Amino acid sequence: MRVTRGNTGDTPEPAQRSLAASARRSQIVAAAIETIAELGYAQASFARIAERAGISSTRLISYHFGTKDELMDEIVVEIAQGADRMIAERVAEQTTAAGALHARIEAQLHWIARYPAHVQALYEISMNARGSDGSLRYGMAASARANVDALEPILREGQRSGEFRAFDTQLMALTIKSAIDAAIVRMWQPPRLSVEECVQEITTIAALATRRSS
Repeated sequence: MRVTRGNTGDTPEPAQRSLAASARRSQIVAAAIETIAELGYAQASFARIAERAGISSTRLISYHFGTKDELMDEIVVEIAQGADRMIAERVAEQTTAAGALHARIEAQLHWIARYPAHVQALYEISMNARGSDGSLRYGMAASARANVDALEPILREGQRSGEFRAFDTQLMALTIKSAIDAAIVRMWQPPRLSVEECVQEITTIAALATRRSS
């Protein structure tokens, strides 16, 4: 029987091209994150990103991302989804609201400590990327809202189960989010605290603030 190319068991050419394109996009995004974190948003040109990625021409970046805005969109989504996956896995392992709250704070701080360039790049993009009308395309409000939206269900469940006292869940979520932001400063600016020290402090604050009176 004559064996055709489609019967060899090799990966079809369209799939190969798709995998290669996906790998190239990931390479560009990773280089862009490092470039923005090191040089800042304004200095992160396609030329500098291409140089860091080891790409011979900026045309390869333009082929995958037509504009800088498109590349920034991809970076924001990739960073957010990566952080969400890591944190959600830790929270899903818990069986109590108190455990879930502790796990979320711990996982978020460990992600921040593990990916400082991602955090810096996200901040640079949020505070500098602007639309055609001059307004910020992202800003910090969306990130803050995402944190509050993730924390509030845990806090409400703790109140429902009787683990937590009565309080305004939105205000508490904002307070915990602010404490995590403060921990970032303490981890990165001298005299620095370790990630474990920050985890201990913030989880203790959250536990004391939410627990029921005995």
